[in-house]
Amino acid sequence: MKPKINPVWGYVTLALVILTLVLCIVGNKRGVLSVRTDAKPEETAETFFEDLVIGKYREADACLENYSSLGLESAAGSKRGAALLASYDYTLVGEPEQKGDQALQTVRLRYLDLNALEEELNTPLAVFEGEEGEEDRIVYPTLSELLEKPEKYYTFVELQVQLHYSEGQWRIVADESLLSALAGGK
Repeated sequence: MKPKINPVWGYVTLALVILTLVLCIVGNKRGVLSVRTDAKPEETAETFFEDLVIGKYREADACLENYSSLGLESAAGSKRGAALLASYDYTLVGEPEQKGDQALQTVRLRYLDLNALEEELNTPLAVFEGEEGEEDRIVYPTLSELLEKPEKYYTFVELQVQLHYSEGQWRIVADESLLSALAGGK
């Protein structure tokens, strides 16, 4: 004997299958509607910038979404790089703007402006005229002299740091403005 299918249950099943397909299509086109998490984007931003300030560059790199390393640990090998790394300071400004799995956190960042430093290095301090047949002698400041007062070359910028929630945590999306500031404006 063949089991009989009740037409009412058949229609209910068909309706549920169609509803499920429609919801899958709509969800796929609209993306994430909401993110429920205890993690906060400002905590990731604070961790990232605090690690930069205290020199924990690998830990800071772990907060990034699209970079495995910013390469900052190698910058400390030069006087310019060491001065740049020592210049970092930050303040989180306000609460993050969050929409689903995206967030923006305003950060006020201080860094050593390497472009201004370079310009100063190429500006003569004095020109001594040479005697007849000799070239003029031009005296330029040294990097060590300029770095005696590095705060003269500090720049402050307000950045809109982008964060993305994925794989259970917020991560910073390193865009051009953030990378430029971390590289001393270059």
